[in-house]
Amino acid sequence: MAHINQPDGPFQPIDHPAVAGRERELRSLADAVRRLVAATATNMASPAETAALAAEAHGLADRLEAHVPAEPPPRYGPDIPRFEGPPITHKRAPFDLVTGIYNPAALPVEMVVDNDADPPVSRGRAVFTTVYEGPPGCVHGAAIASAFDMVFTSACSASNASGPTMMLSVQYRRPTLLGVETVFEGWVEKFDGEITEVKGQARQNDHVTARADGVFRHLDLDDIRRLSEQGS
Repeated sequence: MAHINQPDGPFQPIDHPAVAGRERELRSLADAVRRLVAATATNMASPAETAALAAEAHGLADRLEAHVPAEPPPRYGPDIPRFEGPPITHKRAPFDLVTGIYNPAALPVEMVVDNDADPPVSRGRAVFTTVYEGPPGCVHGAAIASAFDMVFTSACSASNASGPTMMLSVQYRRPTLLGVETVFEGWVEKFDGEITEVKGQARQNDHVTARADGVFRHLDLDDIRRLSEQGS
């Protein structure tokens, strides 16, 4: 099914200075690079064909690098604190490593929030490819942990308890398989005004493949703005 700003998917304007005005075009480029990465990790081309493909890929990289400014564009949008709802949105963090639809290194994990639940539950959906393989046929534990971290960050924001990760612990209960939809869930268990405790799980079909616990340090909007400016 087509996702945000893919050719047949819903259009969402992005006001990030590196994205605005070319939302669909940049999404298409990022998706093409994702295909190249996946094919690079799985192809069995001959040595001669591999060399020819490498030359073409280097040529495309040369063309793209010619458009890279001396000062890298900001990773986050300019209006982070004024956005409502979870911080893991395509408007706010289009180049995020886990959920960024414009970052070819991201799968990306598709994030939604159930605000009708008490407490609100953040969910990330993903079908991991061979690029994210750890044990044969299974998702690498680091990929699972990074997905939990972003789902938990979203859960913190949905409960007005945003802040950086202090601790993340993952219990891998059974293999998380490649090519099968994985649903990550996270919710706030406790928030005392400074420290947020979050719990969650990952499921494939009816099986829980991992559980996780996280601890986050709550920061106010001014602190978050300063952090975002340091990362620009």
